[in-house]
Amino acid sequence: MKRYFILENEKEDISTQHEEIDRSLMNFLIRRIKIKETELGGDWENPFKIIEYTFEGLPGYGFSNYNTKKDMERKIIEMLYENDKIGEEVYEFKNELDVNRQKIIRTIRKFLNFILSK
Repeated sequence: MKRYFILENEKEDISTQHEEIDRSLMNFLIRRIKIKETELGGDWENPFKIIEYTFEGLPGYGFSNYNTKKDMERKIIEMLYENDKIGEEVYEFKNELDVNRQKIIRTIRKFLNFILSK
């Protein structure tokens, strides 16, 4: 049986890797999301379900469960940029190694995982 020891500085590194999200941005997205489920072919045994995700007060930025996650991510980035929640450095993909950009992208991905798991 092997035992592994984690040093204090490694604990901090591990915990910061998992908690590096922008809380205000996450709350902004969660407060505005509206989920609408529609069933087509209600008389069938297995009706076709479409789940639409829209943002309250921000028309035109919705997507459905049949979009890819990358498309959803791009749509959210576009929405946040056009409503002055993020800057050009995130929207135009200038520097993908920028810490702030990575934090925002991680937040959006965590948000998508949260709403798609429901």
